[in-house]
Amino acid sequence: MRRVFVKIKGFLISRNGSSITSRVISSVLIFLTTYLCINAESLTTHYIVAFDRSVEFYQSDYVSPRILHILNRLLKENNYNGDRDYVSMVGYSIEMSNPSIERFTRPYRNVNGEEMIWKKLGDTNLSSFFPNWPKGQPILDPSALPSASLQSLSKPYAVIETSIDRDSVMNADRTILLVVSDDVVNGTDDNYAQEWNRVATTSTNYQGFNKLRKKVFSTMEKFNEEFKFIHTGLKYGNATRDNVLISEDGIYKVTPYEVVSAERPSIHSVTDFPVPLPLQRIRGGFRLNIETGSLNPKYLIRDISISNADGKQLGISHDGIFDIELKSEDVTPGDTLDIAMSLFLKDGLYNASIISGDNPRYSDGMRIRQVIRLQEEAKVLGLVPLSDSFWWWCPNDIFTAVMIWDLIILIFIIGFVAFILYRWFIRIITYVPENKNLKITKI
Repeated sequence: MRRVFVKIKGFLISRNGSSITSRVISSVLIFLTTYLCINAESLTTHYIVAFDRSVEFYQSDYVSPRILHILNRLLKENNYNGDRDYVSMVGYSIEMSNPSIERFTRPYRNVNGEEMIWKKLGDTNLSSFFPNWPKGQPILDPSALPSASLQSLSKPYAVIETSIDRDSVMNADRTILLVVSDDVVNGTDDNYAQEWNRVATTSTNYQGFNKLRKKVFSTMEKFNEEFKFIHTGLKYGNATRDNVLISEDGIYKVTPYEVVSAERPSIHSVTDFPVPLPLQRIRGGFRLNIETGSLNPKYLIRDISISNADGKQLGISHDGIFDIELKSEDVTPGDTLDIAMSLFLKDGLYNASIISGDNPRYSDGMRIRQVIRLQEEAKVLGLVPLSDSFWWWCPNDIFTAVMIWDLIILIFIIGFVAFILYRWFIRIITYVPENKNLKITKI
């Protein structure tokens, strides 16, 4: 048994709750997520660090620069690439006397005064961005205290705080949320309605919370329709851990979650990608001319790539339009083509997720294989396939090329038959007497 606290800065309310089931489920999810992420180290990752700003008993741990060293090490040991991956830092806490959902989650500002949202660290680390830690943190209004963590809302709103425009070039194959908190909740972890009501009834401004209720609950419902959080395992200290401890008692810690799409889209469920591929035989190979579009406005095609069985990329499109030639030395009828697609998920809340065939979590739907099967192609005289060595004209139109050969062969046959008939006709109409019938008379 464990004790779950209603945490409001200044006082605590406790109750008993069972954790055995949740621990078992958490362990299974950690194992599965770790397995899935083994091959995902090369994917672009967005790390969102969300600091709980209502940790009264762990302020000394929070304000210590050691917390940045722990985060730096966590990023480094999980193959963070400073030129490819992104980091965002936000703080969350709601001021109970004057509740505001806009102030619930707010970004940190680095040493240059810039919001720490979608930043690449390059060759530096978090300590370089915050040399005077915790300077740059979002400041709580002293007149509006006490404050509450609202843990069940913190994860979705931390992600929403880093949302980008639909047309932004900043996107990520994976989003990892690092929650830095003591995990003390105001009710039940995943029951945001219960936690909201408990905080509202213990505040001095119930009316303020009540005004925000509809908007907050609507946002949470929309977010839960689009995303879910999976408690994942990250490497730290030569081991995969479900939590990285900060305080000596192990309560204040970093808890990692992967933010994943609630749906598992597939190429055929969200686009009109044709099956089978309409390959057209041309001289020296095949031609593929297709135009693929999204069937769902929240999914935008990022790219489609086609490779042969040896892994050689034969073509790539960033708008769904293909007009490419596949050479005979790369593919022949009966070979297998590997088609991989990636999509931008424009959900209206985060707008930064990439659904990719390179991500093991989505590869079963975003990567397909097709065997090259041609429709009944034109043959010379309807019998003989047209080989490249005899394809002397109309390189992109097998039907015309075959028709020309048919015409040439037909003309040849007609000419040959005409010649035979002519020779036969001449022979039968020419009188050639025998020698015995010939008589020479002198006149």
